[in-house]
Order: sequence, then C-alpha cells, then structure tokens
Amino acid sequence: MKENRVLVEDEIDLKELFLIIWKKKLFIILFTIFITILAGFYAYSKTPIYEVKSYIEIGYINKERIEDVDALEQKLKVIFGVENPRYEEDSFVKGVVSSIKQIKGVKNFLEITTEAFSNDAALSKNQDVLKFIQDSSQESIEQYKVILDNTILNKKREIDFINEINIKNIKAEIEILKEQELKNIDRQIEILKSQNIKNIEKEILNIKSQDLSNIDRKINILKSQNIENINKEINLLKSQEIPRIKNQINFLSNSKIKSLEDKISFYTKSLDKYIKELDILNKNIDKADSSTSMVASVQMLNYQNLITNAQNQIKDLELQIEVIQNETIPNLKYSLENITTIKIKDLENRKQNLLTVDIKDLLNEKDNILNIKIKDLEHKKANILNVDIKDLENQKLNVSNEKIRKLEDKINIELQTKISQMNEEIDTLSFKKTEQNLSNTKLIGEYIVNDFPIKPKKSLIIAVSFVTGFILSIFIVFFLNFIRKD
Repeated sequence: MKENRVLVEDEIDLKELFLIIWKKKLFIILFTIFITILAGFYAYSKTPIYEVKSYIEIGYINKERIEDVDALEQKLKVIFGVENPRYEEDSFVKGVVSSIKQIKGVKNFLEITTEAFSNDAALSKNQDVLKFIQDSSQESIEQYKVILDNTILNKKREIDFINEINIKNIKAEIEILKEQELKNIDRQIEILKSQNIKNIEKEILNIKSQDLSNIDRKINILKSQNIENINKEINLLKSQEIPRIKNQINFLSNSKIKSLEDKISFYTKSLDKYIKELDILNKNIDKADSSTSMVASVQMLNYQNLITNAQNQIKDLELQIEVIQNETIPNLKYSLENITTIKIKDLENRKQNLLTVDIKDLLNEKDNILNIKIKDLEHKKANILNVDIKDLENQKLNVSNEKIRKLEDKINIELQTKISQMNEEIDTLSFKKTEQNLSNTKLIGEYIVNDFPIKPKKSLIIAVSFVTGFILSIFIVFFLNFIRKD
C-alpha cells in the first residue's frame, strides 16, 4: 500500500497543472504583456541601422589582375576591422564595414557591405572602401604607365641613334673604303714584294749559316762531353760506390752484429745475477724482522726494476740484430746488385744510344734542313709571288663590288627594317596604355540601398519577447506553487 501511494504521488496530473495555470491566468497575462511592452519599448527606442551593398570588379593591367583577390580581401578586412570590430560611440554615425567577401564563382569580384544609422552614412562608407581600393590600384597603374613611357622613349632614342649615328657612320665607312682601302691594298702588295720576299731570302741564308753550324756543334758536344761524362760516372760507380757498399756490408756483418751480441751476453749475465739475488731475498724475508723486511722489500723492488730493464735491453738488441740481418744488409746487397747489373748497364746503353741514335738524329736533322726547310721557304716565296699578290689584286677589284654593296644594303634594308620593328613596338606599347588594357577597380551596377533599416527587427523582437514572457510566467507560477507545497 505504501509503494502504491508513492507511485500515485509521483505521477503528474495534467488536469491539476491546467487548473494551476487557469487560477494564475491574470498574472500570466499581465506578466506576458509587461515583458512584451518592455521589448517593444527597447525595439522602438533603438536607433535603426541601415545597410548598403556594392559589387566591385578588381582592376587589371594587360589582362592580369592588379592585386590578388584573396590577398586584397584579407587586407581590407584588417584595415576596416571586419573580423575583429571595435565599435565606438560614433562608429555607426560615420558608418562601419560589416562584410567584405568574394562572390562565389567569380574570381575578381568583391561584395562590400556597410552599415550606419543612415543610408547616406552607409553609402559614404561604402564609397570610401571603393576609393581606398582605387587609390591603391591607381599607384600600380601609374607605375606601369611610367614604365611604358620610359620604354617608348628608349625606343625613340634608339631610332634617332640609328638615323643620326649608325647610318652616318656607315656612309663615312663607304667613303673611307672608296678612298683608303684601295691604297691599303696597293701598299700591302708593295710590302709583299719589297719585304716578305727579302725576309725569306735572308732566312734561307741564316739557316745555311747558323742552323747547320749549330747541328755540327751539337754533334761535337755529344762526342766530346756527354760520352766522357758517362765514362766518368761508370768509373765513379766502380771505384767508389761499389767498394763503399761492400765495406758497409762487412762492417755490419762482422763488427756491428758481434758488438750487439756481446751486449746481449752482458745483459743476460746481469739478468741471471739479479734473479739469483731476488731469490735469496725471497727466502730470507720470512726469517727477518719487520725493519729488515722493509729494507729487503725495497731491495727486491730495485732488483725487479733491474730485471725488467735488462729484459728490455736484450729485446732491443735482438731487434737491432734482426733489422740488420733482415733489412739493412739485404737492402745494401740489393743496392750493390742494382749498381752492378742495372745502373752501369744503363749508362753503357746510354753511351751507345748517343753514338748510334742522337748523333744520327742530328745528321738526319741536318738533312731535313737542307731538304725541307729551305724548300718550304722557296715554296713560300713562290706562293707570295703567285698567290698572295694575285689575291690582293682580286681583293682590290672586290672592294667596290662587295663591301660597299653590303654596307649600302645594311643602310637600306637591315637598319630600315630595325626602325620599322621598333615603330611597331612603340605602337604596341602605346596600345597597352589604353583603357582596353588598363582598368582601375570599379563599381558593378549601382549601390544597393534599402529604404528600411536592417536592425533592429522590431516585429521579431516583440514576437520573441511575447513567447519568452508567456513561457517565463508559466514557469514562475509552477515554481511558486512548488515552493508553497513544500
């Protein structure tokens, strides 16, 4: 029974709830009307805010946008405080920028939204944003125009340089060719006849008088000096170097090794003596008193150091003997064998080469001078007479027919073509300055101005406050009833 009573008490009786609301209907109505009136008073006392929108197209230079749309959007948001607005008392009097965003699907269009207490202030603020963008873009346009003007001026200067300098220089060069080139050719022909041929004849005489005598002198030097030097070097090896190496080998084998072995014997005897003395001390140390034991310990330490030193000396001496026997003496024997079997034979072969090769080469060189150089000089002399002089005479004929014609073609064709190309470039650059290639940021269409304010939305505020007051009044009634029951 108690459990059933508890369940009944926990159930919600909707009829009872409606009766509570009906009893307090007057309070609910008055409270709801009061809240609605307060909201209406707030809505109608709030200064209305108007909104103006505009769509602008980013300017371009030579079909490329002056500024990246994303970067421009972020810069404008920072400058006009769109993302982090800080409103002051007169902010909406002057107007604020509430939104700057790109139009979806169009890369170079921006939507500018401004708000203010009046349409005129919002419109003025929107125009300020557009003017700011235009002023920023105008700087880039003016810089581009300055670059184009400088380029056009440089092209015109280059055309003037061609007309006033290059063409005049070429005409002067034509006159020089006509007056001087022919004289230069005649002078060259005279030089070939009077100097080059005489120089060749002198060179032939010099070869006969000097080169051949130099070869004979070299042959005498080879016979009298080089061969004699080789003989001296062979005698020096046999009389001094070989006996010196043999004496060194005998000294190492008979004296040095024996001296080292005597030292080893001496250190070996000393080592045996030290070991015996150490054994005696080891036997007597147990029988001695403490002071005698300390003295004996010091002596034992000295003997141990002497033993170690003797062992190290023996090892060093044995190592020296081993190095002498295995390295020094074999190296000396190798050097002795190298002198007797290689060096002396090389010197004898060198002596033989001097007699059989070098002298023969000099004799062949002497024959080459007689048979080749002199003939080449004579052939060169014939070429000057039969070829070079004739070429100069033909060149004399071609100067007026070829060089002058090329210079005239350069004036009439090459330079005139270059001038025409630069004039075309000037026309192209001038076209780039027109409105078809340069455009500042501009407004698309008209400013969108609303006759009615966007804020505050009075009807919405009143409706929301009415619903809120009604719900709140019901909650207050239930809450007071709950407190009264408790």
